Amino acid sequence: MDPLDYRDARWYALLRAAEDLGVDPEEAPALVTRVLERHRRAISRAEDPDPLVHEALRDAVLGPPPRERRRPPLGLVGLAVVLALVGVVVAVTRPDQPLPDRLRADQVPSLFGYDDADARALLEDRGLRVHVEPFRACEVAGRVVGSDPPAGTPYDDGDPITVYSSVPADVACLTDYQDRATAWQLIDFAGHRGPAPDFAARVFLYPGDGPPVILDRATARDPDAWPAGVLEGLRAASQQVALVSDHPLSYAVPAIHVARTDDGTGRCGVPAPAVAGSVDAFALEVRPPGRTGCPLRLDVFREGGAIEALAYYPASP
Repeated sequence: MDPLDYRDARWYALLRAAEDLGVDPEEAPALVTRVLERHRRAISRAEDPDPLVHEALRDAVLGPPPRERRRPPLGLVGLAVVLALVGVVVAVTRPDQPLPDRLRADQVPSLFGYDDADARALLEDRGLRVHVEPFRACEVAGRVVGSDPPAGTPYDDGDPITVYSSVPADVACLTDYQDRATAWQLIDFAGHRGPAPDFAARVFLYPGDGPPVILDRATARDPDAWPAGVLEGLRAASQQVALVSDHPLSYAVPAIHVARTDDGTGRCGVPAPAVAGSVDAFALEVRPPGRTGCPLRLDVFREGGAIEALAYYPASP
């Protein structure tokens, strides 16, 4: 079955299945997308992909079921001991063990926060042969929603890679499209991959635990002129990876979440600075790969479409 046809037909059913397994509704689309990408070839070979996709979803959330342990035949015990000893030597001497929180130069990089043009440039610069393929997703147009092979996969110079570029599934799937587009602009700006978003003549910056800083428009447009901490924090949060499994090798990347500025209950709740006259605001969260602790948060306040204030709250355990 064509993977894109299957995704379009079963997308909302798969989201419900993920939520039934206990996945946060905000994280379900990213999880389903990863599962569909990882099993794309199997889906294309299957007449009915539902059983294998639902099993893959369960494994991704709950982990694979434990294997039944059988006692090996007595004649194989000696061989097993020898192989085990060889495995220990290999494990100790092998120089390319997977790293838990960063990727080597010979591993596919994380493409979180990239658009398809920047992703192509990055991968081609690393010697990969890049094919960009449209992928229907509830995401801002042109944003990378995955790759095949995925982040963390070892590669050689000249290997092929497919980058999936978002085509919004329908006009109603992103009611906060403009907020989300601005959030991606800020991530691009922090990562020196794109121009500044539209800033007001004066920008009030609340940098976490320090006093507020006022930037004029020219200063706000220059990422190197910002006070230390805010853009560096946003860039660092966007670049995180986390090892999920070393067999098969699998890494998790951050996730973006856009919400109202008053959506901050629970232990991660944060105060919202009052910005006089502004009624156009949203909160940008960059959730860490492990989805633990409190995410980095940036509250964005606009007036007439231009950003007039930002309140920064760093991630915490």
